[in-house]
Amino acid sequence: MSTYLIKWNPKKSPWADLAQNVEDVRRKGFFDSRWSCGNTKRIRQGDRVFLLRTGVAPRGIVATGIVNEETFEDTHWDQESSQDTALFIGVRFDTLLHPERDGILTIDQLQTEHLVGFPWHTQGSGITIPPLAAEELETAWSGFLTAHGQQPISLADEVTAPLRFFEGATRQVSVNSYERNPYARHQCIEHYGCRCCACGFDFEKAYGQLGQGFIHVHHLKPLSEIREQYEIDPITDLRPICPNCHTMIHRGSEMLTIEELRPLIQAHG
Repeated sequence: MSTYLIKWNPKKSPWADLAQNVEDVRRKGFFDSRWSCGNTKRIRQGDRVFLLRTGVAPRGIVATGIVNEETFEDTHWDQESSQDTALFIGVRFDTLLHPERDGILTIDQLQTEHLVGFPWHTQGSGITIPPLAAEELETAWSGFLTAHGQQPISLADEVTAPLRFFEGATRQVSVNSYERNPYARHQCIEHYGCRCCACGFDFEKAYGQLGQGFIHVHHLKPLSEIREQYEIDPITDLRPICPNCHTMIHRGSEMLTIEELRPLIQAHG
């Protein structure tokens, strides 16, 4: 999963239904929309996006979401543009703030080690956020939401989402019923590192900067068995694991332990 910054300038594109869309997120847990991604064509389904408000003060993060439709071309959103078409992505926003009512996470608040030099003021949309900066941004975002009395929506890249239906909806919707806490993920990786604890694979060693910071985080006890919100100990409950090993652990009718998987890797590796 990669992380990208997309932009919204209220001066150029007023958000007429913002209040209603904020309510949609709070009532249903999400809001689906399409969004301009500049000239970026590499964004993939499942990637993470942060929405930055620009053009008017205060400037900062107002929403987060997951890409649910990869890049496509359509009529340009700006009628004054010299271009007839623009690139878009489909986004399922999981958090959306109303700047006048909720406040926003301002650029001035994003001055941590890997965020202070990030090009927040560039004009383009669809900018890649490097892994270390993305982790810091997730932490800052969750902290901001918690401080303002909102429940942070955390990442869940390992759980097969159950199906839920909303009354009056015209299509089926998949959602995560058990959420991942980005704080816990960060602390797990900080303690164990990014090498797979089952097979030892290191994405950064294999792919260089492209693989830096990439790893899945495995819950030793499946969240689907817990069936309730619980407090995670990142060191005791979580382990970094590569996607291949993670898939094999969950592939059978019963989940394997990491200790049960290692002999299989050694026997067939």
